[in-house]
Amino acid sequence: MPRKTGSKNADFAASRAAILVRLRDALLSGNPPSSYRGLATASGVTIPTLQHYFGNREEVFSAVFADCCESAHGELTIAETPTGLFRQSTHDLVVHVADGFRYGGLVRLHAVGLAQGLSHIVLANSYLNHILEPTILATERRLNAHIARREMRPTNTRYAAISLLSPVILIFLHQHGLDGATAYPTDIDSFLQSHISAFVGFHEIETTTELSRVVK
Repeated sequence: MPRKTGSKNADFAASRAAILVRLRDALLSGNPPSSYRGLATASGVTIPTLQHYFGNREEVFSAVFADCCESAHGELTIAETPTGLFRQSTHDLVVHVADGFRYGGLVRLHAVGLAQGLSHIVLANSYLNHILEPTILATERRLNAHIARREMRPTNTRYAAISLLSPVILIFLHQHGLDGATAYPTDIDSFLQSHISAFVGFHEIETTTELSRVVK
């Protein structure tokens, strides 16, 4: 029986997934395409084929952001799970996020997300929901666990999560995404250690006296 006009072929999902891998690799490369034609060329298909599997240009970018979020499930689980006491756990989290920028392509992912999201509301929401917010929420959950353990002072953990993550994201965008390492080189490891010390010093419950006051 012939396939109905416009219906999806049997291997639609597999074909779409294969194209999505090529799109993701292209967008996280050093010279990502931004036009619809460039996206089609980078993924090795024609524009009609790209439209068949993804829709318009914004839906292509949104599909890549969603795929990156799904692929990062394990990394987000690591991010939200405390590792030891508050000071060590905060250090481990920052190192984990930093490793994502160093080795996991996060510099280019955030660069593409910001470049596209700041100029288009649909892509802004997609980048926010699939890339930025999951990391913030995972950090919130880790900090909430430390408050529950009475290792961290009670606070608005959303504010705390944003204040912990923002300098980490910015230093990597500055040094690598914007090539600040050439004109304004910064020792990233030293910067991160200083940031961790300041964050923990402000939020940590250090003494029995302070713990008693917080409990009351």
